[in-house]
Parts: sequence; structure tokens; C-alpha cells
Amino acid sequence: MTASAEPVVVLLFADSEDRGSLLRGQLSMILPGASIRPLTSANLTEGTLETADAALIDVNCGACVGGGDSEPVGGGPVTVVMKNALQPAMILRARGFTGPIVVVANVPDENALCAAAETLGVVAVVRERCEESPAALARALSSAFEADARVTPTLVRARRVFAAGQTALSLQHAINNPLAALMAEAQLLQMEELNGEQRGSVDRMVELCRRISVLVRQLDAIGDG
Repeated sequence: MTASAEPVVVLLFADSEDRGSLLRGQLSMILPGASIRPLTSANLTEGTLETADAALIDVNCGACVGGGDSEPVGGGPVTVVMKNALQPAMILRARGFTGPIVVVANVPDENALCAAAETLGVVAVVRERCEESPAALARALSSAFEADARVTPTLVRARRVFAAGQTALSLQHAINNPLAALMAEAQLLQMEELNGEQRGSVDRMVELCRRISVLVRQLDAIGDG
């Protein structure tokens, strides 16, 4: 008697219960017997990642489709929409997840999404295709597993370094906006008539904001590396 094969473990990140249910149903048809584990925003960034064979990420970019500034991601200009679509996959790669990743997103430009995803070793497909037929998701998963079989340790490391750099740049942008607002408020307070103790507190706030700004700028070096 031969031992039965271990079930394929898939991490599933979905932006709603409805999307999660739909994708679990499709995964059950594509990978019968697969163990599907939920991946939430919290455990994506905190704690230890579960060991898994693959990850399926579903992202709703509806709120930002149709515009957004461009910024360099993966060597070329990619809209903020594309960046948002790939953010969970980028975090997974930065945290050391080496397995196949498929991203499903509702974006206006599938070619741009796929090109941006390729730099992370991710296969991407637009939601519309998956909603028309589970075969589109099946092809994406098959392509991701085939590509993963050809990955070398050097490429795994390169993807992780790249993803870590892009995540660092994203953190820099996320920190800079509230930091600039805090600095502006503190500098306005410096113009007020304050007693000695209040003046000292406000001056310390401004100085701390400046120190944080210097530290955040160091993330540029990580992103460029």
C-alpha cells in the first residue's frame, strides 16, 4: 500500500467573504482535496507565515481604477492601481514566501498588471476572466506552478530583495504623509505664544519629526538596493 500524497496547501487572501467563497469553490474544482487556509491583512504582516505550497490573492482595486499617479515599480512606470493590486504579493515575497503566487484583480490593463507581477515571480489575471470561467484561474495556477519548478535559489533571493525594497519604499510614502502633517502642526504651534514648558515640548516634537524624517529617507537606500 502506497502512502497518500499530502494535500496541496493554498493561502487565500480575499477582500470580502463573497469573493472568498467564490474562490474557495473554484479552487476546490481546480485542486480537489486542497487545503485552503485564509490569509488576512493582519496575518499577512504580523506573526509567522503559514507554510503553504501556493498563494491566491484577490484584490479589489475598484476604488482607484481609472487613474492614479505613476511611479517606478520593477523598472518601469506602473500606476498606483497596479501597485495596490500587487501589494499583498509584494509583502509575501518580502517576508520570504517562495512558492507560486497568483493575483486576481479588477484592473483596467491586464498587460500592465502581468508585466508588473512578473518582476515578483507572480502570475496575474484580471477578475473578469476568472468570473467568466474557472478555466482562467486554472491556467494561471498551472502557469505559476510550472514557473516555480524552474526557479533557482539565486532568483528566489533576488525576488525577495526586490520585494523588500519596494515594500520599504511603500512604507516611506505611507510614513511621510502623516509625518509632514505632524511637522506642519508642530511648526504652527512654535509660532504661538507659549510658556517655557510648552515651548520645550513643541520644540522636541519638531526635532523628533526631523529625526524620523532622516530615518525614513534611509529607506531610499533599501529601495534602490
